Amino acid sequence: MDRGKREVILDEIEYWRENRLLPGHYCDFLMNLYDVDQERGDKKVLSMNSLKQGNIRTWIFTFIVVCFICLTILYFATFPFLVQLVCIPLFTALCYTGGIRLRTRNSLASAFLLAIGSLLMLGLGIFLIREHGMDERVFITLLVLGCALIWCILGYIISSPVLLYIGFGAFVLLYAGFFAQVKPVASWLMLQGLWLPISLLLMWFCWLVHHRGKKLAAVYFTTSLAVWFMPEIDEVFLRGQMPEAFALFCMVKVALICIILFVLRKKWIAWVAA
Repeated sequence: MDRGKREVILDEIEYWRENRLLPGHYCDFLMNLYDVDQERGDKKVLSMNSLKQGNIRTWIFTFIVVCFICLTILYFATFPFLVQLVCIPLFTALCYTGGIRLRTRNSLASAFLLAIGSLLMLGLGIFLIREHGMDERVFITLLVLGCALIWCILGYIISSPVLLYIGFGAFVLLYAGFFAQVKPVASWLMLQGLWLPISLLLMWFCWLVHHRGKKLAAVYFTTSLAVWFMPEIDEVFLRGQMPEAFALFCMVKVALICIILFVLRKKWIAWVAA
């Protein structure tokens, strides 16, 4: 077969792999069959296939990158302030780019890179604030708020459950921390009023986005269920309160959500199940 036809077939196999039209091992088999000169494998130095095949350039490249990241983190404190400011978005962007590129071919590696990028952005940001003696209360709050916005917006655009979960988690922490400062002592009924509307709002978002993707709808659905029990978590862990009838209140809420889910099972299962 001439080179031109082989290139067309190889492009077509790559398309099948990226759009999951064929299982990955079938695509690997077809690539090995038609890529007789191993040109595609050599071009893609950083790929799971080249890692599996023991490509020496891939392993050396991975070793150098990991060493570079470890040394940079170890000596991060010794860098000038401006270099530190550049390093944080640079590392985050590298991890996010890798995660976005891999999300159609390897969801596990993609989620890992997105989580690492998010941790680096938040962790190094907090380190920078403490290292330079900034007002932690103000700047850490702004940092978490900025990170939460980036995670939620990016997570929505690329339909990433990992980014959406940590983005919602950050917003929940900010919301809980804000009201714990404003109202250190709150009744059980007041906490229900603070959290349950947010739970219902997230459930409405679940319905709103279920046409766009089940994965995205499932994130809103599970977050809504988690927020349903946030009044109890807030009361015990943030305010250190434990009303006498706390166990009874919890049982009533569990029973109530079970009844709602049972009655509406045909609706929400259709929203979140593929």
